[in-house]
Amino acid sequence: MEDDEAYALSLYQALRASGEAEAAGLSTATGLGGEQVERGLRRLRRLGLVRETGGVLEPVEPDAALLGKMGAHRSTAAAHAASATELEQLTHALLTRYRPAVADEASQFEVEFVSDRRTKDRRLRDLNAEVKLTCDSLHPGGMPPMDVLTRSLAEDARLVERGVHCRAIYRQGLLQTPKHARYLHELVQIGVEVRLIEHAAYDLLLLDRTIAWIPAAPGTTSPSVVLFRGAALINAQIALYEDCWLRAVPYPKALADSERTALPAQERAVVRLMSGGLSDDQIARKLGVHRRTVQRTVARLMERLNAGSRFEAGMKLARTMGGASDVPERPQLFQPRQPSPASPVSSSAPSSPSAPSAPVPSQAPAGRSS
Repeated sequence: MEDDEAYALSLYQALRASGEAEAAGLSTATGLGGEQVERGLRRLRRLGLVRETGGVLEPVEPDAALLGKMGAHRSTAAAHAASATELEQLTHALLTRYRPAVADEASQFEVEFVSDRRTKDRRLRDLNAEVKLTCDSLHPGGMPPMDVLTRSLAEDARLVERGVHCRAIYRQGLLQTPKHARYLHELVQIGVEVRLIEHAAYDLLLLDRTIAWIPAAPGTTSPSVVLFRGAALINAQIALYEDCWLRAVPYPKALADSERTALPAQERAVVRLMSGGLSDDQIARKLGVHRRTVQRTVARLMERLNAGSRFEAGMKLARTMGGASDVPERPQLFQPRQPSPASPVSSSAPSSPSAPSAPVPSQAPAGRSS
């Protein structure tokens, strides 16, 4: 550094003596080598003591160089001050506005596990009091006692009166049980939009699309439920419900189909699940009926379909469900008498009447559990 300062001073004095010069001329005037001249000029430029125009170097007075450096420093200091002020403002906004906003968003996620039946009833009443816009429910499993359904019907009526849009999905087999069919009819009468589905994954309640209520252990008899809030958490549940809603049949159409079909909807569901490889216990849990009901239904359908196995019954029913009839009639027990070759029948004689087909046994309501 001291050598550079000595080279710079020598060059500066030579410039002041000559007024201006090129770098090569300075080397001759000072006796410095090319590298020494370059190092000296670099120092003079940093000090602001030299001005270069078209390769010609001119000296700058020390006072002028000092004023120039002080002005540049003030500009730099002002820029630093502005940058510091901006940094302070940005820091304030991040800490006081955006960071709390993210914390508030995270605090809106709430998960609650409820296992006590009394607590469940209380929480459900509280939630019904909170709902303002929509109430969507899915009930693919077994039905509660009628006194519970009566209280639920009254609560649904109050929601509708408050302007809440209520939708409900139940399993189709309920139409085969008179008391449940009456309940569905009354539910429609109070203004709830009802659709029916053969089966779905689990019970689900969505309130205002920000609160979800689902069983903690679907497919089991556990009474525990999980309640969670926050739109980001229930998007999957909303998608599941909308898929079931699109697949479900509107109540008027389902009722009309049930009245004219030869095979109850619950029996259709039993055979479809059976052909899918589910056991009697699994089918009973999905449909919310007793295992013995499933066993009787399977035995009755295998007989009607003349099927040698559960799988064959499912395949036959799947074919007939797409056709004009649900289940083929039983084979006739008596065939019409055919003319004997030894005693031909005159063409003018009336043919022997055929014996009527054996009647198909009447069926118990499929939705009733034993």
